[in-house]
Amino acid sequence: MHIFDCQRIRFLIILLVTYLIIQSGTRLIMLLSSIELISTAPFELIKTFGLAVVYDLTAGFCFCMPIALLLIFNWRRIITASVFIFDLTTIFISVSLFLFWREFHTNFNFIAVDYLIYTHEMLGNIWQSFNLLLILPAILIVTIILFKLQQKILPLKFNKSTILNLIIYTLPVILIPVIMVYIVQSNWRDNVSDNRHNVELAGNGAYEFVRAFFTNELDYDTFYITQDNSVVINNLRGLITADNAAFVEDNVARIIKNDNELTNRRLNVVMITVESLNAGYSAAFGAEESLTPHLDELAAKSYIFTRMYATGTRTVRGLEALSLSLPPTPGQSILRRADNGNLASLGEAFRQNGYVCDFIYGGYGYFDNMNAFFEGNGYNIKDRTTIPEDEIFHETIWGVADEILFTQVLKSMDEHFSKGERAFEMIITTSNHRPFTFPEGRIDMPDGTRPAAVRYTDWAIHDFLERASNKPWFNDTIFVIVADHQALAAGKTTLPVNCYHIPCLIYAPKIIEANINDRLISQMDLPPTLLGILGLSYNSKFLGHDINCVSSSEERVFIGTYQLLGFIKNDKLIILTPDKRVTAYQIDNWSTSEYTNIELPDNLVNEAIAYYQGTSYLFKNKLLTVGN
Repeated sequence: MHIFDCQRIRFLIILLVTYLIIQSGTRLIMLLSSIELISTAPFELIKTFGLAVVYDLTAGFCFCMPIALLLIFNWRRIITASVFIFDLTTIFISVSLFLFWREFHTNFNFIAVDYLIYTHEMLGNIWQSFNLLLILPAILIVTIILFKLQQKILPLKFNKSTILNLIIYTLPVILIPVIMVYIVQSNWRDNVSDNRHNVELAGNGAYEFVRAFFTNELDYDTFYITQDNSVVINNLRGLITADNAAFVEDNVARIIKNDNELTNRRLNVVMITVESLNAGYSAAFGAEESLTPHLDELAAKSYIFTRMYATGTRTVRGLEALSLSLPPTPGQSILRRADNGNLASLGEAFRQNGYVCDFIYGGYGYFDNMNAFFEGNGYNIKDRTTIPEDEIFHETIWGVADEILFTQVLKSMDEHFSKGERAFEMIITTSNHRPFTFPEGRIDMPDGTRPAAVRYTDWAIHDFLERASNKPWFNDTIFVIVADHQALAAGKTTLPVNCYHIPCLIYAPKIIEANINDRLISQMDLPPTLLGILGLSYNSKFLGHDINCVSSSEERVFIGTYQLLGFIKNDKLIILTPDKRVTAYQIDNWSTSEYTNIELPDNLVNEAIAYYQGTSYLFKNKLLTVGN
């Protein structure tokens, strides 16, 4: 026998080639399904698919390694079963990646990891969103066909090998995957193209999933550019200084003094955080074709913010900004981190002014750790488990229909009114989420699509306000309607700012005069701005601005993913990346996210570091908790 084990090597080459063909085919289908979003310049396509082969080889060697080790023992039945499992897994992952791409226009990332952790919601959402009775048998049939074809060319009987043969065969089997995983870096993709879709297309699904799993939490000091903490905190204090704020400690603790005609009014606050509501859905916020006729009509009677930008791309990011008034932390949101109780939150500010605070959600609040976070920060929890079963006539895996959720809000407000309590209600909707189903007869569109779900949510909010208008507490209640994030935050550029633009309006026709605020404002600025409008004073550790208490030169917004941290000021975008790099762009067009690379403006880089490193430092050292 030859010193090289040709039969076993041929076996592995066939498996590896099979894997590469499936991955390349999946990538081509993804490209064709989103051709209008992807740069088709020949050189960029060559780089995209060329680098993709490197990632596919890395993942392919890792996939083949268990079978390669089994080949040593020549266990035919086990090897045959392993090949079938290999084919089934490869095809299943490819189909899953395609469906994920169609939803998010990205490769597997932290969202996929989170969905795997919350298995009940993930499986329920998939079952309700896709025809699995068609997809799963199709996957099985394709796997069987592929397996039959392989059996015709795979050698399944192997000659006995000497110890030397096995050593020469086994060492590469183990070393090649290890070396490739060590050498290959995910950030190589960033140089493929300026088009973010090409960057995502260049990745390998399994490789990106594993990477996201291990990088879901990022320590700022380890991965990002840093400065001395004392310098950072001093800079941060300068950035959050305001005429109505007095510092009480060496960090960011302040006493905020607000006083106006509403200060002594006993007003309730109902904040409706709407799932995935783009500014581009509403004419009042710039849409050419509106999906929200009721919100458009409501906007004319409200105090609206036309240039508000979400801090992130997930609900937990929106809740982080709206409840804590903080920039997005790298990796996991604070909502999902340990030691996140008793923080200086919007609820705490309201409680200082005599309010009772509720968190109301139509789904099961264990998802994304929402119940634990809000309960740990002084809110009463009212989620799917507290809704009477006889009141639920429509629900998805994510929660009850929005109109049922709003019925619970009405009941909660009635209860507080009967007790003479001032209430702050923090509400999260779910209907504008795949599978996009809702009760029949509400709108003139069939369910199952996002546009229809947006129209239904619009209807449900209108219906809620109509019902609320008949309540004795209505004229003493402020209604805030704001999105948690946009439906889609993937664009042709890194951190496309237009994909973070969200609607926000404050409706209280007998209390707050209708007006249009077109100043640049971050989602995290809403808590202090709202408290300022209400004339409420409070102890604060917020890092957001009351937009009405700062000059136009201090306007800035924060946009980010779980890795990229963006800071925008004076039409310039600063991006901090987890390889301790900083890049800067001039925003040439906000509505299309057209950027031009520029030299780093030191003053804005220092401000970005102050906010992001400062937030990390304050949270890590428990300086955002009440009393510390």
